[in-house]
Amino acid sequence: MIYSRKVLSLVGAVLVASTALPAYAVTFTPGNNPQADEQNVLYSTSQTGTNITGLTNQTNTSVLFTSSETLQTTALGQANLTATDGAINNVTIGVPGRTYGDLILNPLVGVPGLQSVPATVSVLTNSGTFTFNYNLTQGNNFLTILADSGQTITSTTITSSGGFADLRQVRVSGLSGTVPPGPGTGTMPEPTSLLLLGSGLVGLGWMRRRLAR
Repeated sequence: MIYSRKVLSLVGAVLVASTALPAYAVTFTPGNNPQADEQNVLYSTSQTGTNITGLTNQTNTSVLFTSSETLQTTALGQANLTATDGAINNVTIGVPGRTYGDLILNPLVGVPGLQSVPATVSVLTNSGTFTFNYNLTQGNNFLTILADSGQTITSTTITSSGGFADLRQVRVSGLSGTVPPGPGTGTMPEPTSLLLLGSGLVGLGWMRRRLAR
């Protein structure tokens, strides 16, 4: 009987702990809804291959586009990403060595004879994978992806069996390891740099006290 009570107590504790876990979510909103620190992803060089690299326009953070097919950039700046065969079937967007909190993308159909194609967006976060299905039509297909507080995005993959002509106007925000764009924009100082700065300030204060004496 005592053993049974212990088992019941343990089960109850597990249930309480599980209900206390946060219910994370990723919000998928059709449309263009930029965040406060949103950055455009630009291409600084013409590229062709299964890996394409872009740079954010304010913190120069590398953004990697990968695919099982051959991709190419059509022009420099915030230009279009296409596939050499004319239709992108899959592409994954990640930020090497970092995570992000929001992504905006705009895949365009543009394939002759196709008015709309289904697509699936899969978002890998620190708490699991979230998916969203929607139809891509001729014209803009903006989608804003936002992870809630306490959650970070590792990568975002868009797949379409029908394929879409190009991926354009990609933007990202909430990058780990960077301060928001604006005054003082840049990469966050390493802990070692902060320690050296603090030591220098302490030494300067000590020298000023000696001179005052």
